[in-house]
Amino acid sequence: MMNLRRAMSVSERLWFWAQPLLAALALLAGAAAWFLQFTGNLSALPTVQSLITGQFVLPGLALSLLINQVTVSLRRPPMLTVGEKLLLIVQLAVVAAILAISPSAELLFMGFLLWPLLIAVATTAFATMASTTIRSRRPLALDESDGMLSEPTAQSR
Repeated sequence: MMNLRRAMSVSERLWFWAQPLLAALALLAGAAAWFLQFTGNLSALPTVQSLITGQFVLPGLALSLLINQVTVSLRRPPMLTVGEKLLLIVQLAVVAAILAISPSAELLFMGFLLWPLLIAVATTAFATMASTTIRSRRPLALDESDGMLSEPTAQSR
């Protein structure tokens, strides 16, 4: 029988651990924003946009990344596909843009454009990771004609 599992390379492990690391950073920044508001020290959050980003966008990002991590962890081996890596990079680029404009009160309109974009990219990333995980967990069927492993068809189920 062919061994269907393969070892993860160092770069694949780095990609795998990128999501929980980024989630921890986003959660820490979100907790700091909540703490600053509760203590009344809003000097570090000078605009409404930075307040919304810190209190809602970053904790939401952390939750999204953690859910994605759990989803990918159900795979064997738990590796991200190229498309999922690209979606993660786009997600991080949108977050970087949001963080860059958050201190500026004049760029609040850009925040209103970027927040839904981040939600759309995060949702797409989850849908992609969930569908890839579901497909990866389907049992492979042995094609008797040539002895090759293949996805089971509706007739073979």
